[in-house]
Amino acid sequence: MKSLRPLLLAALLLAPGFSRAEENRYDVLSKLLLPFAHVLTKDAKTPNRALRLTARLERLTDLPPALVGSRAEIAVQYPDKFRLRAPVLGEELTICRRGQEVWVWPGAKAAALIEAAGAAGKLPKADPKAQFTPFQLPVPEKQLALVSMFFQVKDVGAESLDGDACRVLDLFLMPELAQSLREKDWAARVWVRGDGLPARLSVARTGWQMVVRFERLEFSKALPPETWQPTAEQAGDILRLDAARYGQLLEFITK
Repeated sequence: MKSLRPLLLAALLLAPGFSRAEENRYDVLSKLLLPFAHVLTKDAKTPNRALRLTARLERLTDLPPALVGSRAEIAVQYPDKFRLRAPVLGEELTICRRGQEVWVWPGAKAAALIEAAGAAGKLPKADPKAQFTPFQLPVPEKQLALVSMFFQVKDVGAESLDGDACRVLDLFLMPELAQSLREKDWAARVWVRGDGLPARLSVARTGWQMVVRFERLEFSKALPPETWQPTAEQAGDILRLDAARYGQLLEFITK
């Protein structure tokens, strides 16, 4: 889904990876990308079709100072389940898709934020033909080994974060891909610890930047069914969105 693109591009950098700093930078990147790519590939043979991560926000464009250091939680399960809990439009919201259903909590606060954005002319135009479709990478299973070639990779060297020696890579989309995705100014930097897990990720484009520190990352066959359900506390204040409204909201918060 087009509106999920920044999230998916960020998430592609989260999987376990290399063990030796002298490895070729493209080999390192490939090992980082593949486990996540397998979650979103229709015919993937890996049993792991879900992931869950928790990241702490170090920086986010237009984030109120009070929310610096807050945590973002993301859960994804192929083919059509997604949950985000994070500061959105200056407020902490939970946005969850479960198949053909989408709910947002707290609903009253989300509705007010959406209405205010619309009144200010900041909300993208809704597509009346929008449909819920499966999350799926446009890359056949046989070509996943070449996924690192979608990027131009620069090895920045080593840096220590909280006592962990990290290998640092700068990433840029290949020109053809950047043009196709309309992300010509997209760039990222990832810090990878010696155990292969990410320590930090910075993603930027013109006028926008996000920097996160990773605290949890797990791949699994599936996540518990309650992951996609409102809790008893949330159930009384839920905003439900159709496909057009959902795409409109996600395009706004990720543009």
